[in-house]
Amino acid sequence: MGKVRTVLGDIETTEMGFTMAHEHILTDPKGEGSKATGEEGGDHLLNSVEKAKEMLIEFREVGGGTIVETTPKSWGRNTPGMVEASSATGVHVLACTGVICEEHGMGPEVDDMTINQIADGMIAECTQGMDGTDHKAGWIKVGTAYMHITPNEEKYIRAGARAATKTGAPLHAHTTNGTMGIEITEILQDEGFDMERMMIAHVDRNPDLWYHRQMLKTGVYLIYDGPGKAKYYPDSMRIELLRQLVADGYEEKLMLSNDMGRRSHHKVYGYGPGFTWIKERFLPRLVNDEGFSEEVVHKFMYENPQRVYTWADPK
Repeated sequence: MGKVRTVLGDIETTEMGFTMAHEHILTDPKGEGSKATGEEGGDHLLNSVEKAKEMLIEFREVGGGTIVETTPKSWGRNTPGMVEASSATGVHVLACTGVICEEHGMGPEVDDMTINQIADGMIAECTQGMDGTDHKAGWIKVGTAYMHITPNEEKYIRAGARAATKTGAPLHAHTTNGTMGIEITEILQDEGFDMERMMIAHVDRNPDLWYHRQMLKTGVYLIYDGPGKAKYYPDSMRIELLRQLVADGYEEKLMLSNDMGRRSHHKVYGYGPGFTWIKERFLPRLVNDEGFSEEVVHKFMYENPQRVYTWADPK
């Protein structure tokens, strides 16, 4: 099928196994961006490599194969820590280059950088290494603010498209509260980007079926990463959206994850739901109680992430 780039090197796509497509095991925001301060900033501090190992062991023990780690440098990416945790546990970890969005940290130097300068930095981290190491990023991350896109965020989206095209790396967008997804696709289409290489996350925080269909029509993949988080709507709402989109024929464009970027999300820090929730709670509900087939669920967790995280030929 192709290659996927992990922090330990490239592997065959078929080696990924059961995959969580948008997660965090190590973050250290250090005051970068408004989300990193005060009590909320403390909750975002996932700074223990030993706890990261425990997370991956927890995941491995329920059959997990790959974690897509979504912490960029601006949010405290820990490349040596990811390498150590992956090496110690045997769980594949895919790291990213790029940013989350401006309020989650973006250096003041970005104001004066060109799109191509930003793209060059992404290309270097994908092909040479991250944070002074030779361990490479496996995908590119961009993102947007709530109900608007800042000028610097647009720069990053365009830079991400150019870097992903030149390297063959996958491209993946954060959305704040699930907004601005359509606008992201419009910018990418203006760049002439291959939309089959694109993922948009957090869209189940904006549970509008029409909105999800409009994004899917462009060819992108959607990630529902809120199962088990009742404050972002009950799971019954996500299930009905998934049911309709599968009926529409989009079962090969959907992925599930938990986006656990806080201590209060992880069992290893004394909270929950932890990396076992999707496998032990949500997927059995889909199959046993909600009428989803094993084949469709397998696509969500195996086939779809394997397809979209596979590197394409550079252009």
